[in-house]
Amino acid sequence: MRLNKSNTLGYLTKNIRGYMFAGMNKTTLAQRLKMAMEEGGFTQASLAEAAGISQPSIWKIAAGRSQGSVKLVDIAKALGVRPEWLADGTGDMKNFKEVPWSDQDHKERGASERIYYDPSRMMEIWDENGPTGMYTVVPDIVDTKNAHAYRLKFPTGFPELPDGSMIVVDTREQPGNQDFVFAEIKGVPSAYKFISRGGDNYLDVGDSRLPLIPMNDDVKIIGVIVYMARSLKR
Repeated sequence: MRLNKSNTLGYLTKNIRGYMFAGMNKTTLAQRLKMAMEEGGFTQASLAEAAGISQPSIWKIAAGRSQGSVKLVDIAKALGVRPEWLADGTGDMKNFKEVPWSDQDHKERGASERIYYDPSRMMEIWDENGPTGMYTVVPDIVDTKNAHAYRLKFPTGFPELPDGSMIVVDTREQPGNQDFVFAEIKGVPSAYKFISRGGDNYLDVGDSRLPLIPMNDDVKIIGVIVYMARSLKR
């Protein structure tokens, strides 16, 4: 099954592995477990730890030695799959639904695409007024706890953060020297680089011709940028 070449993030469509196997009940429990482990990047040891069970229990299921477990719900939760699918192959592997993408994401993915998502990898986009009701996707390496997604509305001096980029901001992490941060200066949000120098802290605007901005009452750091994705250009 081929992905639509016009979809730059094809793994978000219904052609992804989890959706391709929706309703497929001819696989065995061992096969479904291995499939979910492969997709989630789990080893038997890491899955056992995440599910709170012994590694031999995982091995027995993966080897086909066990056709069930009282811990299947815990295993499914750790894998991020539906317990019904893991147990007997009923329905979709994951809870995929259509979502209201942001205008920028909608343009990048193509208006003709029916987009599905894994809810655990979706983040609502915020702006200066709070949640917008629009969503974007982030890779599974991004810790979404204490984090918000924002779309940069203004040009920055950093080539890796052009206007329109999507960023994920950890609102509790303390910035260190050379960290990218999302901050408001006199109420206007943008991305900067945090600079510690001589015991004082500054914001770098990304233009060597302009002076560093000292941290003062006009500056409010919203959080540290832990993930950035440039706007896709066609």
